Amino acid sequence: MIADSGLVPVTVEGWGKPAWADPAALETPPRGRHRTTLLSPFDSLIWERARTERIFGFTHRLEAYVPKQKRVHGYFAMPVLAGGRLVGRVDPAREGRTLVAKQVTLDGPKAVPAVAQALAEAATWVDCTDVRVERVDAPDLREPLTLELARILG
Repeated sequence: MIADSGLVPVTVEGWGKPAWADPAALETPPRGRHRTTLLSPFDSLIWERARTERIFGFTHRLEAYVPKQKRVHGYFAMPVLAGGRLVGRVDPAREGRTLVAKQVTLDGPKAVPAVAQALAEAATWVDCTDVRVERVDAPDLREPLTLELARILG
């Protein structure tokens, strides 16, 4: 059946089972999946926790019902999707026309530009003209993040 389908075998990183793809799909330039954005904790990409952990190596839990002192990433942490990878989290809030990143978790320094871009875009969703970063899990990345935000927001 597979021979008649026209599909070709492919290797998927972190996946030990057989996988197949349409050759035309492999030749098509990447589109939406490489977009950088904040994801809702209810987004279909992450709501199936076991699949998200298996495919992305990313553990995400909605902490809204976790006592504040036990939260790791924040009340309503939103994963950051960039380049087809989950590279961090942002727990957002809004104060007037300022989007507040109450807590930011970054997957290393390489995640800074993507998280800054996602925050700047999210600010437009809620009609904010400014973004303020309060807490960053890696304190040494707070300044690079705020500088990148300032560059993007102009």
